[in-house]
Amino acid sequence: MSDDLDAERDFLLRSLEDLDSELATGNIDPDTYRVLHDDYTARASAVIQSIADGVERRSPSGPRVPRAMRLLTLGGIVVFAVVAAILLAHAIGQRRPGQQITGDAQSRGPMTTASPANVAAAAKAAAAAQPKSYDARVRYARALVSAGALPAAVEEYVAASKLDPTQAEPLAYAGWLTALVARQVTAPPTKKELLDAAATSLDRAISVDPTYPDSYVFKGLLLSQIENKQCAGAVALQQFLVTAPTDHPMRQGVLSALAQAVKAGKCPAPSSTPTTKP
Repeated sequence: MSDDLDAERDFLLRSLEDLDSELATGNIDPDTYRVLHDDYTARASAVIQSIADGVERRSPSGPRVPRAMRLLTLGGIVVFAVVAAILLAHAIGQRRPGQQITGDAQSRGPMTTASPANVAAAAKAAAAAQPKSYDARVRYARALVSAGALPAAVEEYVAASKLDPTQAEPLAYAGWLTALVARQVTAPPTKKELLDAAATSLDRAISVDPTYPDSYVFKGLLLSQIENKQCAGAVALQQFLVTAPTDHPMRQGVLSALAQAVKAGKCPAPSSTPTTKP
């Protein structure tokens, strides 16, 4: 089964790259691109999760979503993916030379104006040259997130986690990106399997490092805004406020999401303002 899944994964990831090229050259219209991109993305994520945990998943299927709903869903994916990009940018930007934020001990290099695609290409080459390097694989995963290549980013984060299971970042981001892909899936069994896999990965991230704040943002948003479990989500969002520094760029956004979750779920209000890290 492993060889078949590897082949299917490679095919789907190549297909996503080909779709981007076809759209850029005008060979397919935007509506066709969205339909095919959503389908390939959901199928690729299911295959990657099957490779990671050994649980075979059926390819997503089901009725096509109306165009208006597809546009709303795509817009939601973009907004939610921005959360990951902001958190990654903050995590990388907070590092000092030699300081670890997620197990990556590289020092910060000079600022670059390279496009996300070029950065991803360079990171891909570095990861290919050092396939056993946690740092190289996690840098490539980050570059893929910035480039919007979610299924490929999940695959790289899974690979990085296998190289160093003590790091929270790969588990947290693989879980969150899987949750984003699950939002696009219409087949209930596959959607549930992907959401369960996302929740498991996030819980593992918290277990590995309870002080890593990104895990709590992702878990809180997964619960409150994807699974409609507002009160459980509120608890996770409160924990982010406890673990994150006061100058974290997502702080105001999390406070807003927390207020919305508490109001929508009619949850008990927090007994006090969460204590924060300096």
